[in-house]
Amino acid sequence: MKESKNSGYLRKISAVIFLSLIIFPVLAGGILMPQSSAADETRYLRFARGINLPFWFWLNSGELQPLEKRFSEDDLALIRQLGFTYVRVPVDMANIYDPERNDLLHPAAMELLLSGLKKIISTGLAVNFDLHSISQKTGGSDYSGPLGKDPEFTEKFFVFWENLAVKLSVFDPEWLIVEPMNEPVFLGEEHRWPPIQKELIARIRAKLPRHTILATGAFWSNLSTLLALEPLDDPKIWYCFHFYEPHIFTHQGAHWSSELVKKVRKVPYPSSPEAVKEAMALVQEENLKKALKTYGEERWDAARIEERIRQAADWASRHRVRLICNEFGAYRIYCPPAARVAWVRDVRSALEKYGISWAMWEFDGSFGLVYRRGNKVIPDRKLAQALGLNIK
Repeated sequence: MKESKNSGYLRKISAVIFLSLIIFPVLAGGILMPQSSAADETRYLRFARGINLPFWFWLNSGELQPLEKRFSEDDLALIRQLGFTYVRVPVDMANIYDPERNDLLHPAAMELLLSGLKKIISTGLAVNFDLHSISQKTGGSDYSGPLGKDPEFTEKFFVFWENLAVKLSVFDPEWLIVEPMNEPVFLGEEHRWPPIQKELIARIRAKLPRHTILATGAFWSNLSTLLALEPLDDPKIWYCFHFYEPHIFTHQGAHWSSELVKKVRKVPYPSSPEAVKEAMALVQEENLKKALKTYGEERWDAARIEERIRQAADWASRHRVRLICNEFGAYRIYCPPAARVAWVRDVRSALEKYGISWAMWEFDGSFGLVYRRGNKVIPDRKLAQALGLNIK
């Protein structure tokens, strides 16, 4: 019953992935998977197409609220209707952490969270549980914060996750996967993250023997650190990465981003020396002009994006592991609309070509798929089409 609305889509994706396993390893460097059961395939297909749902337990304003106060039944129904198979739920550790308790978990917050996750799954959407940050209020974009820097906190983090894993064990592993740390940073010391991740996953695995756990590279889950990662000996681990390349396009004008991108406007996609001239004329700083000139010369287009995604597929094929790109998107406030649509289409197409599951960032925020107009939720039709969704 839960899968009835998406059964046709699941059959189509199953066929695509089946063909990719046969064709791509020979013709295009696609992902060559290990021998897997039908149950393994079904679980992976359940996480084929997703959307991120922040602003409930991450970047929430004010007190925590029940799920329906942030995402209504109609919102969840729309997500399913569009053809998404799962949602990624970002959670700020500070929202559910209580250092005064032995289990380090805040009871009332956990009750709200678990109740909401149950409601999501009851609608037929699977859940990627995402521990998104240690403390968004104090850490900013350094999502992993003191992890790996403060030995006492790092041990508490392990214990926190052991107890959290017990709470999450009530969910069917076919319907909930676990992401222990979103975008670990470890800037300049990226090599320090893998051994911490190995210990963390071992602690979680002891409590969740059947659930899929997501592993990732440091440097904000960048593709470069994924490609340097040595996979762990655990067939139920999938590997995730995020794709926001080129950053000067996807994050143009974002006030909370780097100095290099927050002042630029009208950055085009695809890029060429001719196409970037307008954006270059809008800035005075030489470093910005140089960055835009380089972006133009790099000629970012569908082929270049596919080549980057192919590198991830080759890595997964070489190690015979599954991949999930559970964040990609572009800042709609300043990205030229047609360019944003083209970039999203090219990324999604490349991911699906190589049989890689994905989740767009995000449902209704500044990178959003939909607009809220009072009580109405209005999907961006062109963006939905670029994602290959069911839009009338």
